[in-house]
Amino acid sequence: MRLGVNKHVVRCSIGTVSGESKTHFPAKSQLSSFSAVKFRPGDGSSDLAVSSSSRRELICLVTWPCLLPLIGCLPANALQAGAKEYLLIKEEVRKVLSKVKAAGVLRLVFHDAGTFDINDNSGGMNGSIVYELERPENAGLKKSVLQKAKTQIDAIQPVSWADMIAVAGAEAVEVCGGPPIQVSLGRLDALVPDPEGRLPEESLNASGLKKCFQSKGLSTQELVALSGAHTIGSKGFGSPNSFDNSYYKVLLEKPWTSSGGMSSMIGLPSDHALVEDDECLRWIKKYADSENLFFEDFKNAYVKLVNSGVRWKNM
Repeated sequence: MRLGVNKHVVRCSIGTVSGESKTHFPAKSQLSSFSAVKFRPGDGSSDLAVSSSSRRELICLVTWPCLLPLIGCLPANALQAGAKEYLLIKEEVRKVLSKVKAAGVLRLVFHDAGTFDINDNSGGMNGSIVYELERPENAGLKKSVLQKAKTQIDAIQPVSWADMIAVAGAEAVEVCGGPPIQVSLGRLDALVPDPEGRLPEESLNASGLKKCFQSKGLSTQELVALSGAHTIGSKGFGSPNSFDNSYYKVLLEKPWTSSGGMSSMIGLPSDHALVEDDECLRWIKKYADSENLFFEDFKNAYVKLVNSGVRWKNM
């Protein structure tokens, strides 16, 4: 069987055993339903051979670069139900979201997912931020901006805070002119706050930032791409309501080095540190030259971020 792959969606025709099975969105790997599965390497194309006693059409949805156990395969009716839930969340979020609120919503994502520690697989995108809003590092963050939307959604179909925040952050990027980002649904919420002291400090130098992001399973390239989120908000990089690659262009100009004036107030010390590091500088130049490359890499890094440390329903 030929597996057609693009950057976001995989559609395939596969065989399953007869009979219906209950599936969820996103579904875990259903390989136990197949009598034989094998990959054929060789010409660079992705071929997946599957044999079975009966055949039916399934749609496999893969969100890159998350890579769940292998490929989550959904019957068309299950995918349709999941799509309706996703559209419902998007619709309600858009009712309460504006360009002015976008930076705050995106910051919720980073501060919720940013507690992840790859060493013990704790923290991450689990909605625990709702218990952590009184911490100094979360000053100014509010869940109230999304509470109304969540209440409306919960009346129809319960949604976790983790899913709510992950989708809302993606919508915040898009409403400000950034790339559309689709994330998977099915995150479970934590019942207690995550440990303190896990978010990257604003005073870190490049070496410290890279080490911090490594502990979260994120590369230097992903660090630089995700830092581009500072292009919106009050950090002083371009228009506060436009998600573009102005962040990187301003970093290269180093306006904070000038004496006096508002230009010295642009960015955080951690932003300034990136441009002084050769490895980070290489990516800063790439993203300053190509907004499309920045959008693509930010999108992929965002999906990875909101999948970090996640406990999925029925998985």
